Amino acid sequence: MPACNQFSALTRRGPSIVCLEDLHWADTSSIELLRSILKDFQFPAVFLCAHRPPFSLFASHQLTGLSKVYNEIKLQDLSTSEAQTMVESLLKTEAVPFDLRRFIQTRVEGNPFYLEEAINALIESETLIRDNESWKLTKPISEAIIPSTVQGVISARLDRLERGTKRVLQEASVIGRAFLYEILRNITEIKDIVDKSLNGLERLDFIRPRTLQPDLEYIFKHALTQEVVYNGLLKKERQSLHERIGLIMEQLFHDRLPEFYETLAYHYKRGQSFLKAVNYLKKAGEKSLQRYALEECDSYFKEAYDLLSGKPEKTGEDKKLLIDLIIKWGYTYHFRADYMGLIHLFKAHETLAESDAHKEQLGMFYSWLGFALQRREKLQEGYEYLQKALKIGEEIGDIKGIGYSCAWLATIGADLGLLDEAVIYGERAREAANRFGTDHYLSSIALINSGYAYYFRGDVKKIAEIGQLLLDHGRKHSDVNSMAYHYISMGHSRSTAGDFHSAIELCKKSIQVSPSPATSYAAKFVLGLCCFSAGQVEEAQSTFEEVIEHSEKSGYEHLGTASQALKGIVLIAKGDLKNGILLYENAMRIWFERRSLYRYAGANYLMGKVYSKIAQGGGERKSLSFLMKNIFFLIKTVPFARRKAEEHFSIAIKTAREIGAKSYLGQAYLELGKLHKAKGKREEAHECITKAIKAFEKCEADVFLKQAEEALAALG
Repeated sequence: MPACNQFSALTRRGPSIVCLEDLHWADTSSIELLRSILKDFQFPAVFLCAHRPPFSLFASHQLTGLSKVYNEIKLQDLSTSEAQTMVESLLKTEAVPFDLRRFIQTRVEGNPFYLEEAINALIESETLIRDNESWKLTKPISEAIIPSTVQGVISARLDRLERGTKRVLQEASVIGRAFLYEILRNITEIKDIVDKSLNGLERLDFIRPRTLQPDLEYIFKHALTQEVVYNGLLKKERQSLHERIGLIMEQLFHDRLPEFYETLAYHYKRGQSFLKAVNYLKKAGEKSLQRYALEECDSYFKEAYDLLSGKPEKTGEDKKLLIDLIIKWGYTYHFRADYMGLIHLFKAHETLAESDAHKEQLGMFYSWLGFALQRREKLQEGYEYLQKALKIGEEIGDIKGIGYSCAWLATIGADLGLLDEAVIYGERAREAANRFGTDHYLSSIALINSGYAYYFRGDVKKIAEIGQLLLDHGRKHSDVNSMAYHYISMGHSRSTAGDFHSAIELCKKSIQVSPSPATSYAAKFVLGLCCFSAGQVEEAQSTFEEVIEHSEKSGYEHLGTASQALKGIVLIAKGDLKNGILLYENAMRIWFERRSLYRYAGANYLMGKVYSKIAQGGGERKSLSFLMKNIFFLIKTVPFARRKAEEHFSIAIKTAREIGAKSYLGQAYLELGKLHKAKGKREEAHECITKAIKAFEKCEADVFLKQAEEALAALG
C-alpha cells in the first residue's frame, strides 16, 4: 500500500522514473492508478512494472488507447549457456562441478529464480561445499531432495531453518514484502532472538535491509518467497498476526497515522476488527481523494462498501456508517463525472437513508442526489431534492448541509432560469463555507457554483472576482481543482465580455491542469463554445464530439445535450443543414420540456443567427456543391429566413429578459439590429442596437459593447 502512495506522489511532481516490482492481483490500487495516469499523463516519465504470468497489467481492449506509450517486454527463460554463466556468477568461479552443470542443463529449464534457490538449497544441505577456491559435491545430486518447483524449493529451504528463525520469518511475512523492524520486534513472541534471526536470514539471502533511516526496514529478496512463507501459516494464525500488527502500528505511529491508513486497512481486513477495516479503508479513500487519485480512491471506497454492505446483520451504527460511506463516495463519482453510477448508488440506498440516517446525513444524501440529477438534466426532480436538503439543514442548524444544498441550488437555479435566486443561493453557500471553515471542498464548490450563477446572469466582473477567489483558495489549500476552475471562471468572464480568443487560451490552461474528468470536460465544453464563437468550427466540432462521447457513457447530459446543440450549429456552418438543424431542434425541445430557460434562450438566439445568416446570403459566396447539397432546404427556407430569424431573436429576447440573462439579451438585440439594418429598417435597427448597448453596459461586457457602439455609429 505505501508503494502505491509513493507512486502517486511521484507521478504528480513532473519528470520521473517509477518502478513497481512484482505486481500481482492484490496490487489493485497501484494498477488502477497506473492505468488511469497512462491515459492522459502530462509529464515526461518512464514506468517500469515487473510482474509474472499469468498476471496482465491491461486487458486487450484497454491497450487500444495506450499503443503509443505502452510496450510489453517478455523475458524468456535462460538458455543453457546463460544458465551456466549465472551459476558461475553465483559461485564466483568458472570451475563448476560437471554433475552440477548437467543438473542445470536437465532440471533447471532456464528459470533464474529456481536456479538461484536450487543452488542455495544445495549449499544449505551441504551437498555443494566450498573446497579452497572451488566447489565440490559431497554426494550425487540425485540423492539431494530438490523439489521441481520454485515454491517447493523455497519450502524445503524454510524447513531447514531453526524453529525460532522460521517463526520470525513467518511473522515478518504477515507484515508484508517490506517490513519495519520495530513492528516485527513488537509483535513477535520470541523477542530475544529477533536480531540473531534477522542476521541469519540476511546471510541466507532470504531478506535484505531496505532502509536504515528514519526507520530500519527489511524486504524479502523475492516477493514469491514472502508469499510462500505467508501461505505456509494457518489462516487462523495469519488472522491473529494481522490483528496484532494493526494494534501495534496504531500504538507506534499514533502521531502520524495518515501515513499508514492503507496498511492498517489491509491488516484489519485480514484480521478480526471488521469496523476498523472499514474505517481505515474510508480514510484511505479520503486521503487518495485529496490527491485526486480517483481510481485508487474508488477502489478503497468500494472495498469498504463491499465489506459493510455484505455484513448479514447490521446494527443501527453499521447502517449509519454505510450511509456516511456512500455520502463520502459521492465525491469520487462526481470528480470522475460518473453521474449514472452516482444516481444508481444513491437511489439503491434511499430507503435506508430515510429510515436510518441521522438528520445531517439525510440532508447531505438529498443534496448529492439532487446535484447528480441536475447533471443528468432532471432539473425539477433535482431541485426538489435540494430544497428538501436545505429545509433539513435550516431546521437543525446544520451550516455544512446548508452550504452544500445552496451551492448546488445555485447551479440548478441558474439552469432553470431563476438567475437572481441562483445568485442568492450562491452567496448563502459562500457564507456557510466561510462559517464552517474546515471543509475546503465546500468552499471550492460554493465559489464554483456562485460563479456559474453570475455567468448565466452575465456579470462579467463578478465572474472574474470569483475566478480570483478560486485561485486564492487553490493556492492556500494546494487544491489543483480550484486552480483549474479559476481558469474556467476567467474564461467565462472573457467570453461573456465578447473576448473569445482570450477565453480559448484560459480554457486550454484549465484542461492542462485539470485533475478530474468532471473539471476537464467542463473546460472542454466552454472551449468548444468559445472556438465556435471565434469562427474555429473544426476545433469546436472535435471538442463537442469528445464531450458528447463522454456524456453518453457517464450520464453527463448537463454538458452532453448542450454539446449536441452546438455540434448542430457547427454542422450548419459547414453546410450540413439537415443534420445540424435536427440536432439543434432536439436540444431545444429537451430544454423547453425541462424548463431549462437559460439554455432555451441561448438556443433561440443561436438559431436566430443561423436564419439571419441565411436571410443575408451567408455573408459569403456559397459553392455549387453547398447549394446542390442543400437545395431543397434553401428553397423551403430562404423566403422565410428573415421572419424565422426575427421569431427566434424575439423568443430569445423575451426569455432572456424574463430570467435576467443580460448577456444573451444584449447579444440577441445586437444581432436583431444587424438584421434590421441589412433589410433597410434603420429605425428598428437603431432601437435594437441601443437596447443592446444598455444591456452590455450593465454586464460590463467591454468587447460586445464596443461592437454594438460601432454598429450604432455605422447607422449614421
